[in-house]
Amino acid sequence: MLPPVEQREAIKAKAEQRGINLTEDHWRLIEVSYAYYQKHQTICTLRKLIKLSGLEKKRIYQLFPGNPIGEISQITGLPMPKEC
Repeated sequence: MLPPVEQREAIKAKAEQRGINLTEDHWRLIEVSYAYYQKHQTICTLRKLIKLSGLEKKRIYQLFPGNPIGEISQITGLPMPKEC
């Protein structure tokens, strides 16, 4: 479940400000994060993101260096999980 079109443009702009050029894999992680948030009212942890996206941990860190969950939260506006 991708965010609405108007939100996608804002997400793209925030990502570019942070030096991230969104690719298909980035959008996959954002989609998983949004779907998880819709169901659980919190963004998923890194462990869940790996499991739900099918991407390896190393790949996720390549896409969102440093703190992937933090980066996803920053560019999407989704709240950080309680575990972080």
